[in-house]
Amino acid sequence: MEPLISTLLLSRVIGIFLVLVGTMLLARRSYFLSVFAEFVSQRLVRTVISMAEVLGALFIVAGHNVWSPLPAALVSLIGWAALAEGCAYLFLPDPLLDRFIRAFNTSGWYFAGAALAITTGGYLAAYGFGFVG
Repeated sequence: MEPLISTLLLSRVIGIFLVLVGTMLLARRSYFLSVFAEFVSQRLVRTVISMAEVLGALFIVAGHNVWSPLPAALVSLIGWAALAEGCAYLFLPDPLLDRFIRAFNTSGWYFAGAALAITTGGYLAAYGFGFVG
């Protein structure tokens, strides 16, 4: 079935976004460590961001639930992962969410996440702009 939203368009947008986010995480790791340390206590911010994430993820899931070839599968996986994350932020109790965020809110995880984001984003952007097949 043909996706409603083009794999090329989503690869371009998500790819560039991931490269930017990964680069920001590397460049401003200590800033993001402090921001996410306060994420659970900032309920209004968490709710608004989570609702926006769920809405965006639903557009990807509903419009592009395609699992082949690899770039299409990555786009779909990112959509489903964003939906799960947004729902977790909205539904998990604060103490459990706080424990989860504290476990991953470390410099090492930021470096690993940034590397994954830049690598995945670079691949998706390269695919979306026609540099790889």
